[in-house]
Amino acid sequence: MGKKIKGIIFSIYLAIALVVTLLLLGYNDFKITEIGKYSLLLITDDELAPEFNKGDLVILNKDSEVLTGQKAFFYNTYNQKIEVRLGEVVETEKVNDTETTYTFEGDRRLSSQYVLGPANTAEIIPHLGSVLSVLESKWGFLFIIVFPILILSINQISKVCSNILKAYKESILEEAKREVKKDAEAKAEDKE
Repeated sequence: MGKKIKGIIFSIYLAIALVVTLLLLGYNDFKITEIGKYSLLLITDDELAPEFNKGDLVILNKDSEVLTGQKAFFYNTYNQKIEVRLGEVVETEKVNDTETTYTFEGDRRLSSQYVLGPANTAEIIPHLGSVLSVLESKWGFLFIIVFPILILSINQISKVCSNILKAYKESILEEAKREVKKDAEAKAEDKE
């Protein structure tokens, strides 16, 4: 029963490690995870409360249509610090089939590549953002994902080395027993 529990715990841990690694590999230039048409936004403060609270994970669909008068998340690239903001769209201008320019309140004109998606179609998962922010941080990934795998690897390598050493000692012992037996047989033949 103990092996089954260990196996289940290891499987859950491995799944979490793989998911977090894939999420980190999906980081874009703005340090937001993008998986296909979806962006995973971690809410890190209460600035957008009560609709979006600190610790929430917000899943945005880039393919959802953003209309005039709607609030949408966008990358604010107007200052040195690139951040995700929420603003109301006051005007949309379709440039071609794949490109739309949005004008946000405050006369911010942005290409559709800088818009994550509308707020009204966003999926919100409470508290999961806090968990992911720890797992995706440098130190969190190091201590929760890398170190346990390193310790497990060292443990397995030591077991393999121990088994090799044990087999080597057993082969030396068997060889010594054969030599003793051979010497005993040779002495017995000499006595005859």
